[in-house]
Amino acid sequence: MISYALDRPEVEFDATFQRGFYANKRVLITGAAGSVGSALALQLARFGCAHLAMLDQFDHGLINVVEAVRKAAPKLQVTEALCDIRDSGRLDGWMRRIEPDVVIHSAALKHVHLGERHPVECVLTNLVGVRNAVAAAANAGAGHFMLVSSDKAAAPVCVMGATKRLAELHLVGFQMERNPSMRLRSVRFGNVLGSQGSVLPRFAAQIEAGGPIEVTHPDMQRFFMTANEAVGLILSVAAIDDPEARGAGAYFMEMGDKVSIMSIGREMIRRSGKDIAIEITGLRAGEKLEEQLYDAQETVSPTPLPGVFRVTPAAVDAYVTSADVAHLETLVRTMENAVVRQRLFAHLDQRLSRSDRAAG
Repeated sequence: MISYALDRPEVEFDATFQRGFYANKRVLITGAAGSVGSALALQLARFGCAHLAMLDQFDHGLINVVEAVRKAAPKLQVTEALCDIRDSGRLDGWMRRIEPDVVIHSAALKHVHLGERHPVECVLTNLVGVRNAVAAAANAGAGHFMLVSSDKAAAPVCVMGATKRLAELHLVGFQMERNPSMRLRSVRFGNVLGSQGSVLPRFAAQIEAGGPIEVTHPDMQRFFMTANEAVGLILSVAAIDDPEARGAGAYFMEMGDKVSIMSIGREMIRRSGKDIAIEITGLRAGEKLEEQLYDAQETVSPTPLPGVFRVTPAAVDAYVTSADVAHLETLVRTMENAVVRQRLFAHLDQRLSRSDRAAG
């Protein structure tokens, strides 16, 4: 564990409980080639699920995770599904073929600054892709659907966060429309230590190159969690009975105090033994100095999992229907990026009954 970046004891989830739930179940992971998706796949392989399907559009990464899973669990029934979640027909076909009991939807565009430059792509993946995945899972008879969301969905000011919040609200809308027997939940993450594109490997590469390391603002702070915590949170929230839950709620884990990005950079330089400069580059579009795990448009409640909380929308109209998603899909396929961003936040503000317009 990287203690200087976590600044708290690592949370351990009940592996025995998880194993009891997932053993002999058929599980499909979208975004399986990503950092969290591949860690989920390896843990589920160890838990002895009956069938593990790994779906991604990134061919090289998919090959790697499938090979790792087969090496870790040679007798496990494995399916590799090379598929884009934007392709609803192909995704529906894979789901019907696999007939999963549990779908963990990890596929997403996760980088804030990339989403700001390409809001159309962000909407198509993070919202339309979720619409496609949850509908396909329900059509295939899945019992559980878990959406991997982000702390940036709380009080969102970036396109990535807005699409994640709208995706959470679509689970609420989907449940209202279809009333499926499938249980719908989402989890909000902090920054996962060591994941692709995250701050630690970026700083390490900059130090290796002789510097400088680049920090956008000296007061930048973030929530952090380990890959083990991320996997444990997803698997535990999907599995628990939460009798107080009403509809498709989002869940988050208490992650202690936010950690200074500047402090992490200084500590990594100190440990390297090198003389490396720190360059302040300025906040990028869509960035906040501090993230939060919930906002004023939500209510927060405890859950049966210690240190894990459920958030539910406060406004009765805080849901996104399939028609809403279809409307936004048509818009993003025909409008320019600036218009897409404006319409996206306008729709979100209306659904949340939020009078203060998002900045960024």
